[in-house]
Amino acid sequence: MIAIVFDKSGTLVDTKRVSKDMESSEFIYHKSCLELIENNPNLYLVTISTDPRETFLLEDPKKNLGNSIKDFNIGFEVVFRGIDAIIDKNKILKWAERISIEEVNETLKKLKKEFDVCTLVGCGMVVDSKKEKITHIVASSGKIKEGVFELFDFLQLEGMDIYLATGDNPCSVYPLAKRLGIMDSFVFSQVDPEGKRKIISNLKKNYEQVIMVGDDINDKGAFEEADLSFLILEGEAERKNELKTIVNYIVSEPLELKEILRRFKI
Repeated sequence: MIAIVFDKSGTLVDTKRVSKDMESSEFIYHKSCLELIENNPNLYLVTISTDPRETFLLEDPKKNLGNSIKDFNIGFEVVFRGIDAIIDKNKILKWAERISIEEVNETLKKLKKEFDVCTLVGCGMVVDSKKEKITHIVASSGKIKEGVFELFDFLQLEGMDIYLATGDNPCSVYPLAKRLGIMDSFVFSQVDPEGKRKIISNLKKNYEQVIMVGDDINDKGAFEEADLSFLILEGEAERKNELKTIVNYIVSEPLELKEILRRFKI
């Protein structure tokens, strides 16, 4: 038996993002969360476990984010961190009290206006543990990439078990998995890079071969652990250069996997 594990954003989903810089009040478009934190070892990324259209967008805009998270009993997880970042979830909530719901919703509305994409919506925060504050509010949405359904039909016909492992929040991950026919028990949301590596390691105990498909540096450990790895490279970035020497194949779109895997006569 063969297992294939996919990342979500940038791999299966064409993701659009808007971030609000809380220091300058400027909005940043087309920049991934990893790009926001890659040059500062004190930063880390937090994903919030909610569809904001069902929580924050319905809130009093004058309310603060920390209290809203507590009142809705919303979970949140650190999914990527700089090497010097110190994580304290109680402090994250405290710092979130300095952020208004109006600022969160303003970011979400910018996303809607700029990209007009309303599926798989999520939000999060970039936090600076040294400065002890939230530096960015992040909103994202996206749509399934072209060719993904055809690829999944092929993988299922070949008898492969398909898994999804991502740092994104469950409110956007499980609807995607349902559309793609992935069982809930094969879905891992809000997973950090080490968590992805462990997932691959554990799957190798039960499968003859485990394949990893991802798109960025947070997939590095999983790439190294997998028997076979694919990097979906849409855009060049310095942080991705080391991945090119680790993976077995570099492709530009998901459907390219079909022809490569077909050669193996799975």
